[in-house]
Formats: sequence, structure tokens, C-alpha cells
Amino acid sequence: MRFVKKIIRLTPFLVLVCFITPTKAQINSPFSRYGLGNEVYNSQNATSQGMGGFTAAYTASMNGSFGQSVNINNPASYGSLYMTTFDLGMNFTSNTLKSNTPVSRFQSNYFVPNYVAIGLPLNKEKHLGMAFGLRPLTQINYSVDELKILPTGDSLYNNYIGQGGLNQAYIGFGKSWKYLSLGLNTGYNFGKKRIENVKSFQYNTDSTAFYQSQASTNTLFGGVFFQLGMLGEFTLNTISHPKTTDKTEYTLSYGATATLQQTLSGKQDILRTTGTFTTGTSAPIDTASMSINNSGSIKLPASYTAGIAFHKKEVSNKGSFDQLVIGIQLDKADWKSTYRFYGQPDLLSNAYMLRFGLQYCPNSFEYENYWSTVVYRAGFNTGKDYINVDQKGLTVSSFSIGAGLPIRKYRSYDYQFSLLNLALQFGKRGSSNNTYQESFVQFTVGYSLSDIWFNKRKYD
Repeated sequence: MRFVKKIIRLTPFLVLVCFITPTKAQINSPFSRYGLGNEVYNSQNATSQGMGGFTAAYTASMNGSFGQSVNINNPASYGSLYMTTFDLGMNFTSNTLKSNTPVSRFQSNYFVPNYVAIGLPLNKEKHLGMAFGLRPLTQINYSVDELKILPTGDSLYNNYIGQGGLNQAYIGFGKSWKYLSLGLNTGYNFGKKRIENVKSFQYNTDSTAFYQSQASTNTLFGGVFFQLGMLGEFTLNTISHPKTTDKTEYTLSYGATATLQQTLSGKQDILRTTGTFTTGTSAPIDTASMSINNSGSIKLPASYTAGIAFHKKEVSNKGSFDQLVIGIQLDKADWKSTYRFYGQPDLLSNAYMLRFGLQYCPNSFEYENYWSTVVYRAGFNTGKDYINVDQKGLTVSSFSIGAGLPIRKYRSYDYQFSLLNLALQFGKRGSSNNTYQESFVQFTVGYSLSDIWFNKRKYD
């Protein structure tokens, strides 16, 4: 019950951090006008971000011997949870947007939450576990100015503004057997998409006075989602060492997930007004039209991931750890053929991503040498974004490096473990073939606290 009380006390803080902070972030990306906005770069825990977003075949043994992280992107991993774990991630991202026509450059920096996850071993003997949490999936935030010269010689100014995004509250369960684990994530995807267009005619100096016009569309939506996952690992070869308790194992892990196609229910308000609209000030004079609570739906495509990883494990009387891991993964989603917003398609394309991940830990049990116990990570991914602004395809690629830094707590090391997971990503969206290109640098800090909270006391 103490654990439940702790979570209840944390809930208001978690909601505040995850869903209020992003709305105040200084993001400005015209790409987020399309679909449901920019997908949050590698929306997974910091350990996977350091490996280029590798999640499908990420196993519990890859965390070393200092606790664990919650692999929220594959619910089959929950069956391997052996300690109650609180996992929190925050992102700092710097975006640079370049335009070829006209030639321009814009930079934005923002700091937003990446995920909150709590994992619980429900039954260690039966390898049954669960996890729940919150995370943002997409972000919509842009403000674009447009100035056109009309044939009459007058000018027309437009300001396009958008805000919102898609968030996810999830709960999942996983069960593990010897060579196979299965899991299910479910919960509620919810969000909003607010679009405004402020338009004004800039007449010649001898023209009469005029008012601006504003077109505003605000849509709230939500719906239940389902994600299935599978994960497994088997031994390829074992090499025994002179000391009978020591050996080296070479294993192969495999994993896959499928997120089912989803239909979100929406409520939409449409407003058309005239008046004076400036930054921070709105003074409508006349309402041309208004329509509220218009029901509709948003269709999201199914998405799939599949991956494998090669492991080199070192086993001794102290336990075992993964010294070397090399993984590859493919993600896919058919946005172009499936996505519909109130029955309308958008400038989207079918998306895919190929991910490569590498992880190395010198010696997880060499406690005298701290840097030998650190887990080092690197990764690369390349593919095509689901947004397709100019119908030329929008390629995406990034490199990442990361580290898992164990934190020891005095006189509690035997039953409490803390990890500081860091990830740094450099990436680019778009190429010279596109009208716009976006480069980004993202730094992620993840904190994972694992504790044995449910063991029965042997002594009172």
C-alpha cells in the first residue's frame, strides 16, 4: 500500500510535467502542420535512444547489473521485470529549419518531457509483469507568415498558426517463458489540433480602412489503442572457462510489435470572425460563421516493428551481463493509404525506418573501476518520414551515442539501484531535393530507479 500511496502522490506532478510543459515549449516547425504533427524523435526510453531507437529485441539483461529500464515500446519485456522501476526521461532539442525558396533559416530550442513509466513484477516465479505511464507521441506547434502581391497591386498577408499534438496514457502486461515472451499495451491516445489563419489585406495608402479576418478550427480527439508484442532469446554457443562457474554465452534475441489500426473520435469547433488580431491580442468584431461540437473521426494506420540482436554474455558466480550487443530493427507504417482527418487525406507518405544499435559494457562486476561498469551505446537510423510536404519524400537519418551510468546509494546498494541514462542524437530531415530541410540535435536524460518493494520480511 505504501507504493500505491507514493504513486498517488506523484500523479498530479506527472500529469503537470507531461502535458502542461510541452504546450509552453518554444517549438516552431512548419512540418507539424501535416498529419498529427511531428512525431516525437524516438519516443522510447533513453537506453533505446542511445542505440538509434532500437527497442523490438531489447532484453532485460542489456541493462547490466544495476537495475533496469522499462522498455515501453515492447510490452513483452514486462515479463522480465524483477524489481519495481520508476523511469523518467526529459529531452532538450535544438532544431534548425532551412528553406530553399525563399532562402531563409530559423532555429528553435525547447525542453520537454519524453516519457514517464512505472514497471512492476506481478509474479516473479511466473515471470508476469506490468507497466503503465504517460508519454507524448506527436507535437504540433508552428507560426508561419506569408505575404502575396495581388494582380491589383495590393498585398495579402497570412499568418498560419497551429498547436496541439497526440499524447498516450498506457498500461501493459507481459508474460515470459523460457524462449518466448508475449505482451499487450493498451490505454488511451488523446490530443488536440488547433489551426488558425489570420488574413488581412494591406491596401494602398489611399484605400479605405479594413479589418482582418480569422479562421479557427479546434479539434479534440481520443480513442483506445492496442499494441501486441513478442520477445525471445536463445543460446547459439557456450564457451566454458577454466573456472567452472565462468563461461561466455553467445545468444540471439528477437522481437516484434504490432500496433493495431485505430480510429479516434473527435469533436470540432469552427469559427470565422473579423476584427483585429495581433500577437497576444484578439479583438473580434463580427462573427461570420460558427459551428461547434461537430463529430468526426481520425483514422491512424497500423504500425509494425521487427528486430534481432546478437549478444555476448559473460557469466560467473556473481551473475551474468551482456558485454556486447549488436542489433538491427525495421519499423513500418502505411500513413498515406490509411490516415484520414474528418474524412480528408493529407500530404503524407508511407513511412519506414531502419535502425542499427550497438552496446558495450567492459565488466559489469568490476566495482573497483567505475568506468568498467558503465554501459556505452551508439546507434544509427535512416528511413522516410510520414510527412510529405512537397510530394518528393522526406528522408530522415540520425546518429546517436549514449551511456548508462550506475548510481550507488550508501548502505542501500543491495536492494536499491539507480541509473542515469544519457543519449545524444544528431539528425536531419529532408535533403537538397526538398523545399525545406530540418537538422536537429537532441539530448535526453533518463533517470531509472529500481527497488525491491514487495519482498516479504524474513525478520520483524
